Amino acid sequence: MTWKCALCGEADNETPRCFGTEAPWRAMVPESEFDQRVELTADQCVVDEKAFFIRGHIEILVHGQSEPLAFSVWSSLSERSFLHMSERWRCADRADDPPYFGWLSTDIAVYPDTINLKLSVQSRAPGLVPLFTVAPSDHPLSLEQRQGISEARWHEIVHSILHGR
Repeated sequence: MTWKCALCGEADNETPRCFGTEAPWRAMVPESEFDQRVELTADQCVVDEKAFFIRGHIEILVHGQSEPLAFSVWSSLSERSFLHMSERWRCADRADDPPYFGWLSTDIAVYPDTINLKLSVQSRAPGLVPLFTVAPSDHPLSLEQRQGISEARWHEIVHSILHGR
């Protein structure tokens, strides 16, 4: 299905629903040292064996849509939480685990200052990445996650991400 940006008229092949980054804080490790210092999978990242990250989704309800807008982002975790989550990764009941505390470790360009926002990191069933909830605050990302966004705002976000405007 072709999606046409309501703001600029440019067409894309699919309706964008999820945006993400490949690694947390990639800039914290020089490219030339990345392979030696970073252990990276699709869902986990360890830097220098002392900084621990997990990939998950921040989901935002789009009013009038059946699927949310999702940002596939990274959260730091304590070593203890990271190891516990890793041990429970394939457990069928992991969604019943209490949430972990994390810090958002991804810059989401359509929002101001997202690095180090407080997160609740909730495991979900195997096959699903954890769900991140931004701690209640007056930060625009927190407000939009709690209240949802209009289709017009969704189009503004997609337009900004896809077209850099």
